[in-house]
Amino acid sequence: MPERTPIKAAIITQDEPFAVPVLLDELLGRKADRVAAVFIAPPTSKRESFRDLVGRWRSVFDPATFVRYGLRYVKARLLGPRPARVAARYGVAVDEVADVNTPEFLDRLREMAIDLVISVACPQIFRRDILALPPLGCINVHSAPLPRYRGMLPTFWVLYHHEPETAVTVHFMTEELDDGPIILQEAVPIPEGETQAKLMRRCKVVGGRLLSQVIDLFEMDAVQPRPNSREEATYHSFPTADEARRFRSEGGRWL
Repeated sequence: MPERTPIKAAIITQDEPFAVPVLLDELLGRKADRVAAVFIAPPTSKRESFRDLVGRWRSVFDPATFVRYGLRYVKARLLGPRPARVAARYGVAVDEVADVNTPEFLDRLREMAIDLVISVACPQIFRRDILALPPLGCINVHSAPLPRYRGMLPTFWVLYHHEPETAVTVHFMTEELDDGPIILQEAVPIPEGETQAKLMRRCKVVGGRLLSQVIDLFEMDAVQPRPNSREEATYHSFPTADEARRFRSEGGRWL
């Protein structure tokens, strides 16, 4: 068996109560001893307040789904595992980070001697300095068959386009969204009647397992990335109200 060189990783994510805890539970259950810290970034930016975020989701939900989703969100925030609670259960340090690109945060990563940075639904764009900091690079997990379905809410868009399957992809990060060579990718079948919430959850389970495998590959110096072709890429942003109505009219369900 190849000799292993243990690595030290840092995860940067957000305080999302539905999908992120599922992925962290899967990953930390396998590799908690390789994760030095989980950093929680704010879910909104200077350009979008929490009120704006709620309004954006309200625009794509019908009234009943908006109420159901809101109740689930409040319950998950109050009683659910939440990312920080999952990390603490596995003995992994947790802290907040307001801006991942500040010199202060980069200095902290250097002081911790982080080898690998893992982005899990991080709402901030990684700039050049943080991308160049860890010796092994920065990687992202994306619930789509890259290079197709770059962008936001890929689990919605594959259902919107009636795809028979999607995929989960772990890839190196660049300054371009969902760009960078692909390290691992695994297909995820989409059963009839699948909801966006269920598909997202299933993808996060796969994502946690793939990240664990990627850590193994790094430790064995066996990473063999393949192209994430820009020529073959498709990109989707947050759905419009009209696209959400079409999704529902064709039998699509969020919950």
